[in-house]
Amino acid sequence: MTTQTTTTQTHEAYISAIRSLVIERAELPTEARERLSAAKLVYGSGMTGTRGVTFFQAWKNGDAGHDFVEICATGEESDLQIAGTTIHELGHVLAGPTAGHGKEWKAACATLGLLVQQAGGQSYAIEHFNVELWATIAALPVPTDGAPVFKAGHKQPGLPTIAKPRPCPMGIGSRGGRSRGIGSGSRLRLWVCACPKPVKVRVASDDFAATCNHCGSAFTRALAAVPAPPADEAAA
Repeated sequence: MTTQTTTTQTHEAYISAIRSLVIERAELPTEARERLSAAKLVYGSGMTGTRGVTFFQAWKNGDAGHDFVEICATGEESDLQIAGTTIHELGHVLAGPTAGHGKEWKAACATLGLLVQQAGGQSYAIEHFNVELWATIAALPVPTDGAPVFKAGHKQPGLPTIAKPRPCPMGIGSRGGRSRGIGSGSRLRLWVCACPKPVKVRVASDDFAATCNHCGSAFTRALAAVPAPPADEAAA
């Protein structure tokens, strides 16, 4: 009697395989390829109602800092959506923390094979992907390790209820986005001086030529002084 062994494809292995395919086919500089490969890519519950989230320089391995990318079970809809969200988040890694969902991020996604991009709630379709890339993704075994049951209104004890999809924080801030409604996006940038207790100034400009009267130093953009906001994809 022959015993047939069934191999389980996990969600973790699925998103990792998608990343490998994306990096393999994309024409990228060595530095960009290494950054994508080094990012910590995980499958987890995530923030309620979110499909994926990227935390820039939030994972340390030795002396090096790497981006942390989570594909979220709470926002999962289909294998197609998981594939799209994985590339969406890798696009953030490639574009960097200041790109938001602007031109640089869209270009990064296109380079990685996602030709149609939306900041959040995208109804992914096969035609949104590069044809050759999708052919390789479609050939992958899909996850067979189960499916999340984080459904809206779910009353089973111990399971969270999804009340409302979260907006994407990368749609707001210095780019003046509107993901939380018209007029909700702040365009102010944070600048700091070199005082022991830095003077903080917010101005609506990428160029701020001013010096502090206390320490005499020029104000600098506070990109490195404060954690970069996470980039995520809302579920709707």
